[in-house]
Amino acid sequence: MKPSTILSFLALALPFSSAIRSHNKRHHEVANRARADVGIHKRGSFANARLTYYDVGLGACGIWNKPGDFIVALNVEQFGPGFPGEYCFKTITIWINGATATATITDKCEGCPWGGLDLSRGLFDYFAPEAQGVIYASWWFDE
Repeated sequence: MKPSTILSFLALALPFSSAIRSHNKRHHEVANRARADVGIHKRGSFANARLTYYDVGLGACGIWNKPGDFIVALNVEQFGPGFPGEYCFKTITIWINGATATATITDKCEGCPWGGLDLSRGLFDYFAPEAQGVIYASWWFDE
């Protein structure tokens, strides 16, 4: 392979590596706001799960997300390895104090605990003001 070809490839790849580091940093900072125990009621159902919000962008499932999309980033332990993750584009239902919403998994959250989720700003705003920062909810996989 010619050196000029290698340099061209590296020049194209550098902006993406920077975006990925920035994306992971945003998740980690938001997810570390609070810690909580998560109760598992039945298979695929989580109670008292910690939910935060984050600035969406290119998700781990390979699509670009917008702040108003009802999407979530699933904690990395549940999201699993590989691309795309086994939960990419699966839907979940979130329930908080009688309010429910359906969301799609399109990303992973490096700093979220087991059962924890990062929500798009639009989805978080549906349940609470962003100033609250962290909310606790029940959620389950739609099957």
